[in-house]
Amino acid sequence: MATSSSFLSIPLLKSSSLLSPVKHCASPLSSEFRALSLYGGRNGVSTSSAMTTEVKISTQDDKLKDDQMEIADKPEKVVLPTNESSESLIKIRHTCAHVMAMAVQKLFLDAKMTIGPWIENRFYHDFDMEPLTDKELKRIKKEMDRIVGRNLPLIREEVSRDEAHKRITALNEPYKLEILDGIKEDPITIYHIGEEWWDLCAGPHVEKTGNINRKVVELESTAGAYWRRDEKKPMLQRIYGTAWESEDQLKAFQRGS
Repeated sequence: MATSSSFLSIPLLKSSSLLSPVKHCASPLSSEFRALSLYGGRNGVSTSSAMTTEVKISTQDDKLKDDQMEIADKPEKVVLPTNESSESLIKIRHTCAHVMAMAVQKLFLDAKMTIGPWIENRFYHDFDMEPLTDKELKRIKKEMDRIVGRNLPLIREEVSRDEAHKRITALNEPYKLEILDGIKEDPITIYHIGEEWWDLCAGPHVEKTGNINRKVVELESTAGAYWRRDEKKPMLQRIYGTAWESEDQLKAFQRGS
């Protein structure tokens, strides 16, 4: 059996050696703080002011980065063309008015056409038909997209006044007869979309419906409008749309740029 003296002969660890690992677990912050304390003691700089300066610099760097990210995320300024500055824009909008009229008459067989001009930033067309809902407006836009996707040609034709009158009468388009009576020039100009639809028109238009990017065309709203702005005449349904040369232009317009 071991004697008590042999048991006690096992050397005891000094208390300082048990605590020594703590020195190697010091965090970088505590080491930096001691270094700053030593520097402050030798150079007359307070540790708190040095730490504050470092925090301020870090905060300024973060703010600079945030500002740079905000500038990078901000879209570039887009200069929107006008009907006066861009003939291609007029062609796009005018053709869109025709495509919309074709789409309406495909979906609503009793709808009668009147006029469909381009205006500032937009185009519209007036129809003698029942008021439209938002759901029906979406249906019209989908039909327009299909017509655009078919890449139908826009064909100009010149006909005599009598021939134009005969064709319009056959289609039962009373408003077009009234418009024909107001045209003083001869011959009468007609524009066809493919071989399926036509209208009295002097142009200009794009060569094919496929020249229009369907993503730059939006139908916006409907409104009531009296024919010839006369309250004694029928109330028509006006469909407003907008069309642009690029998606960036459309987005800028919708942002209000």
